[in-house]
Amino acid sequence: MVVLYILGALLLLIICIMLIRVGVYVSFGGELCVRIKLGPVTKQIIPKAEKPKKPEKPKKEKKKKKEKKEKEKQEESPKEKKKPNLTFEDIRSAIPVVVNALKKAIGRAGRRLRIDPMRLTVVFGNDDPAKTAEMFGWGCSAMWTLMPRLEQHARMPDPRIHLDVDYNARQTRAEGEIAVSLLIWDGVVIVMTLAIPVFKWFLATRREKKAARKAAMKSNYAEDQNKGE
Repeated sequence: MVVLYILGALLLLIICIMLIRVGVYVSFGGELCVRIKLGPVTKQIIPKAEKPKKPEKPKKEKKKKKEKKEKEKQEESPKEKKKPNLTFEDIRSAIPVVVNALKKAIGRAGRRLRIDPMRLTVVFGNDDPAKTAEMFGWGCSAMWTLMPRLEQHARMPDPRIHLDVDYNARQTRAEGEIAVSLLIWDGVVIVMTLAIPVFKWFLATRREKKAARKAAMKSNYAEDQNKGE
């Protein structure tokens, strides 16, 4: 009987946790600001609040600690981190996958998802004017595909998105602010709904790149053999 009470209490606790509303607020363009909200509690993550200064330690102790850290770093054999090599073509191929997954995820979350405020300005730019126009076109396509679905299922009192193009700019710039809040349960559902198709896309893209590299290596090897003959 005690076990049933414990299980019931645990189940009730899990349900209560899943029904807590969480949110994140992000503003960017000038100084990046990120705040998270868990129920009634709000905490700023970026920029971090300044901590009170600790009394300075003697220079000798500082020097010894610094030397010790440097020795530890030298002794350790750091592994090179491989950065994901994503091209614009890869990102473009991922857009339909992400958009379709978001449609399903937002549909499952229902009107419990709230996005307010939502103010975003993106000015596309690139060294190549043709690429700039292509990026702008894909940005507009993604916006007009996703936004009606968002407005249909999520609560968005006053969304404002502006896309523009600057052929003299060498890179894309963006500024704005956005706040998203939802129940923890809905967050779990959205993450799972997004993660599975995106992971499948990542594996498929990786396989295609490996196959292309192998084909290029075979082609180069055949060319070298012909030159040698």
